[in-house]
Amino acid sequence: MLPRLLLVVAIISLYACGQGSSSNHRTTDQATQAVVDTSSRQTNMQYAKHFSVSYHEGYKLAHIRFQSDQRKIHFDQKIILLQKEAKSPELSGDLEGAWVVEVPLQTVAANDDGEITRLSALGLADQIVAMGGGGIYDEELRRRWEDKKIASIGYSFHRAPQPEVLVELNPDLLLLYAYDHGRMESLERWRDLGINAIPQFAWAEPSFLGKAEWIKFTALFFNKEKEAEELFTQIADRCQELMQLTAEQASKPKAFMLYHPSSDSDWSAHRNDFYASFLSAAGAINVLADNGPSHPVGINNEMLLAKGKDADFWLINNTSDQDWAPATYLQSFRSYQQQHVFHYQKRTRHEHNAYDWYETPEVRPDLVLEDLVSIFYPELLPNHELLFFDKVKLSKHENPMN
Repeated sequence: MLPRLLLVVAIISLYACGQGSSSNHRTTDQATQAVVDTSSRQTNMQYAKHFSVSYHEGYKLAHIRFQSDQRKIHFDQKIILLQKEAKSPELSGDLEGAWVVEVPLQTVAANDDGEITRLSALGLADQIVAMGGGGIYDEELRRRWEDKKIASIGYSFHRAPQPEVLVELNPDLLLLYAYDHGRMESLERWRDLGINAIPQFAWAEPSFLGKAEWIKFTALFFNKEKEAEELFTQIADRCQELMQLTAEQASKPKAFMLYHPSSDSDWSAHRNDFYASFLSAAGAINVLADNGPSHPVGINNEMLLAKGKDADFWLINNTSDQDWAPATYLQSFRSYQQQHVFHYQKRTRHEHNAYDWYETPEVRPDLVLEDLVSIFYPELLPNHELLFFDKVKLSKHENPMN
């Protein structure tokens, strides 16, 4: 324990004495007078709600905003992405309290698979030095992890990243999954330790295109806006094609999407979050939609039956109904009777506890939409082979006395 403590103290001392490229205390005297043209890399936001970006002489300005009383998060900060050899603007007026990052960066750590997927999609896999762990579906990233080229810092859904590993690696950037008040508190601790920590709120976007557009945010730190813009435009165009295709259909199927088991009820329902946005985009009526919060909500058996018994399709995370409610209850649902119950865990590596559903769709929602259109309207995509979805094994349907 003592050697680790000494290591932390030594690195903190180096940050205090040195002039790190991503220091928030960079002054105009430290910057040169060179003017860097950023116009060729400009990107525009269309769907994302929680960040924006503007371009200025020698720097880009990202503005991150997210508020949630429930999660005790109230974040509003501007990030100055200063091109190397450019002059830093004065941190006053509208820029007071802004965080300064000199770009492009070289090394990056992230504790969320979604952010790791965005980095990989931008061709930055070799620059990832740390991620949650080895439970990654992507074969290249898994191989790099096995070869000790990528360290484990702990997954976002368990805890904040491990401090000893991060301080030792000293990445240029830590993209922090900021899910609750505790994660936001850790953001300040990382910055106090000299780690250039930036929160990401892609998970809070109410639409799948809004979430996918966070690839443009990731790209800002590496001057990869052109690549991000081209990729996202292709994805968004394909999504628009599919949505137009389903919008032209006179009859709309009814559907709902759940997660099981739920921590606070019988089921966890995707009512108004970005997962729910897939249903309407694919031309289905989400029977569980309401005006409630944009995150999964617990729902009991009685409410699910009241709202979902006449739905045509049931989507869920489970590959089997073995742990669900009794057969007599399940048989009350039209979707169950007609065996229109699908799970989204087809692409899973059980030996690594890795699920591609939490990786590829972060960047490629068009592939999810193709699956759903094929499920809801088989005649529209007759040659499509399901990528993420497959039929749930309905053991209680086959043996109703179970």
